[in-house]
Amino acid sequence: MSVNPGVSDASLQPAQRVPQVVSVGWALRRTALWFAMMFAMVVVGMWLFYASIDPDEATAGPVTSGETTQTTR
Repeated sequence: MSVNPGVSDASLQPAQRVPQVVSVGWALRRTALWFAMMFAMVVVGMWLFYASIDPDEATAGPVTSGETTQTTR
């Protein structure tokens, strides 16, 4: 290897990065995003559950044994 007198040893080594401390604002934004995603999943899940209920069966009520014999005749 040839030695270049114009280049110092410090410039040949990569600069070490100092880890940044997470700010409170970043943590609050991340938490708010998590809550928003969880809220959206719960709302969509509830809507899908509600949409899957058949309105005719929900208003019909329980079937008694007397009604089953009338409908099968």
